[in-house]
Amino acid sequence: MTVTNTTDEPDRPPLERLIGFDTLSRPLESWYAFVSRLIRANLLNDVDIRKQLPVDWVRCAFAPQAIQTSDLAIPTPYVDQLPDAALKLRPVTWQPFPELSSAPPECLRGCPSCLEAGYHSYAMQGDAIARCPVHDEPLVHRCPHCDTQLLWLARSPGLSAFQCPAGCPLLEGTHSGLHVPHEDQITAALEEHLVWTQALREAIAFVSGPVHIAYPPYLAVAPMRMPPLPSIGLLPALLHALKETGLAVPAFAPFHEQSNGRWTLKVEPWTWNGADPRDESHLEAYRRAFRRSAYRTYVPLVDRVSFEQWLARSEDAHGKWHEGGVEEGSTCATFVLASYMVTNNELVALRRLLARDSNPGLACAHYTQVLINLLEHARLRRTALDQLEEPSLHVTVAEAFDVIVCTAAGHYRVSGETRGDDASRHTWLDFRELAEMAGGMIHVMRKYGPR
Repeated sequence: MTVTNTTDEPDRPPLERLIGFDTLSRPLESWYAFVSRLIRANLLNDVDIRKQLPVDWVRCAFAPQAIQTSDLAIPTPYVDQLPDAALKLRPVTWQPFPELSSAPPECLRGCPSCLEAGYHSYAMQGDAIARCPVHDEPLVHRCPHCDTQLLWLARSPGLSAFQCPAGCPLLEGTHSGLHVPHEDQITAALEEHLVWTQALREAIAFVSGPVHIAYPPYLAVAPMRMPPLPSIGLLPALLHALKETGLAVPAFAPFHEQSNGRWTLKVEPWTWNGADPRDESHLEAYRRAFRRSAYRTYVPLVDRVSFEQWLARSEDAHGKWHEGGVEEGSTCATFVLASYMVTNNELVALRRLLARDSNPGLACAHYTQVLINLLEHARLRRTALDQLEEPSLHVTVAEAFDVIVCTAAGHYRVSGETRGDDASRHTWLDFRELAEMAGGMIHVMRKYGPR
């Protein structure tokens, strides 16, 4: 590939005279790679970067996860030269369902060999692509040299362009990134992936959720991330499960992630009363009803009749395992139970379900089922925690998933879980979490607190 060096054309604007500027329209490459190439090829330090590069260019390159649809015109001037601004500026554009990705959005993720040549595409940010289509190397979000996470904002732009936070160079030797071997092959493969992604979006639509819960909440994820990311394999598991309904989904390419990981999902036809009159004001009332303290938790009920019927059956079979009951609240009825019965992660998942859906009636119907499933899990977990010396699937490292999808054949509820090994139940021995709303301490591993 020939790249024109424009520095010998004094009649052009200073920005266009930078070495590598003519690669602005390189197809399917990320904005991070373009700006980083300008920095490295022109040996710009932080002072030079502030003088020679528009501030929005730098922000979009090193904080891409913050770019919204309304911000796509920010990297002016020259944004009109981009063949598709969204593909170059927004990592999420490449992901059919971003909520299913296990790749941390705060990290650069790519092929080590592509990075050595100065190439990166946001197509590689999610985990739908497992291996580089050309080099057949696993994609990574850690430095190939020192295993440090490749955080976007770890250092200043001058020290973050094609370098890891510890200072290891990602480029090979003195490579400038102006010439990328096999660029045509990479572009062709990513175009195939884009077509695959668009076909998935046309075949499957999320209409409620998804809900994802990790047990214990902090274990398999980065500290303080809310909500936690699912483990690898959730997207392939979803597609494999939906194929069993007869849904035609595009075939995996060899470089796609095809393993289900530890996920086991089931698909059930979904029916609900579409005439439900509830609206956004109802959802806001339910969201306000959540209360959390060190001793009591209040969970809103959006279908009190169905919930009380389930609760009566559960108490008949197991006694009053929850140590609580239904109360009439100021905004709606709530289920009040001991705080150790549920985790913050479970409560956050419930609130997110009510906060993110555009169809309040459908969201409420889905919420009721998720709440019942969650409390049934909490009961089994409590029993297992009180007998922790015995192996139990209910206190191993695990995840839960629930979503309502719409396909050409109708609506389906897809739910499932992962389960860790029996040995992982010991992670609950020291598990505790801060109360989210009242500053107390929530102990979820023992009914009477930690041992």
